[in-house]
Amino acid sequence: MQTQVKRPQPDIRSIARLIPRSGNLVQGQNEVPLHPELARAAAEVIQSGLNHYSFFEGVDELRTVVAQKLKRLDGIDIDPSARPLELIITPGATGALIALAHTYLRRSSAVLFEPYYPYHKRTLETCDGRAEVVKLRGDQLTLDLDDLRKVCRDGSKRSDYPVKAIVVCSPANPTGRVFSREELIGIVDVAREFDLMIISDEVYSQFTLEASDHVSTATIPGAFERTITVSSFSKSWAVSGWRLGYACGPASLINKIAVLGNIYYVCTPTPLQHALARVLMADESYYEQLRVEFGRKRRIITDALETAGFWVYPSRSSFYAWVKIPERFEDAVELNDFLIREAGMAGVPGSAFMDDPERDVYMRLCFAREDSMLEAAAERLVAALR
Repeated sequence: MQTQVKRPQPDIRSIARLIPRSGNLVQGQNEVPLHPELARAAAEVIQSGLNHYSFFEGVDELRTVVAQKLKRLDGIDIDPSARPLELIITPGATGALIALAHTYLRRSSAVLFEPYYPYHKRTLETCDGRAEVVKLRGDQLTLDLDDLRKVCRDGSKRSDYPVKAIVVCSPANPTGRVFSREELIGIVDVAREFDLMIISDEVYSQFTLEASDHVSTATIPGAFERTITVSSFSKSWAVSGWRLGYACGPASLINKIAVLGNIYYVCTPTPLQHALARVLMADESYYEQLRVEFGRKRRIITDALETAGFWVYPSRSSFYAWVKIPERFEDAVELNDFLIREAGMAGVPGSAFMDDPERDVYMRLCFAREDSMLEAAAERLVAALR
């Protein structure tokens, strides 16, 4: 009997190297120009000499405004002056995830919802941890709480790599899927039933279609005491290279992360923290303007994709398009290769976000780009598939 060789998962950064920037709908980063007030603040801070070590938990100025942001925009009440710590500034959300994984999840498992963000899985692997996958079903990415409960029940009983956490990413990378309040209540109930930690990745919280679409997991009754909320400013302020993020939650969970994070990272870039602190909550209308701007980008890419024969998942967020490829194509990797050759643009095949899909017929495209670039790429996409 011939053994079928499993095809390796597509690698996002490897695909990005194959295309010009003008066609890069691959990487999940916000490539709009830096906000002028943030650019001005960074220049002033660096010139003033605030360029040295800061304490690992972050500069007080930024921690104070992050706590304001959490309360006003996310409904999470955090005391930035609390000791032990309830809030730490980290080198991006990834810095927070690495520190918490090595603190709490060594030789353990965490549940991921598939399609999943590959770095969640890779983060677990760095601490000899494992991912347990719960698949969101069908084109509509339906959550089956019975599936989640079974995985958690079976996994929590194991002595080897026991399940200790559920990772919630909402809005989700790669699909844009937003969990409703009712779904989050169900997830929290399962976490409580099996005494599991919840890791809530909320990097895309400012990109929902309406502000009310996003519900922070920690605000669900019974969730806060077991939830670490992780986020960053890479997307909302277009500063992915600055590496600014945070983790917050009960002191019993957060303070331990700071101990290990201090060894790994020493501190998050001091001048960039001070610069962001000056603008983060200076104009709260910024976040509504962001929603409007990205809603327009979503329409540009959605119109082009549907014209070209794709089915577009109707998410409640605006950063990624999760699509089903046109019926005349059978494989997303082959279609992506075709787009690289014929249109000078690309997305990411869906198999990059799944363990073993029956058919590779989905793709992710990131449309967090300047309108002119997005419109040109969309035109080339439509022309190539006409």
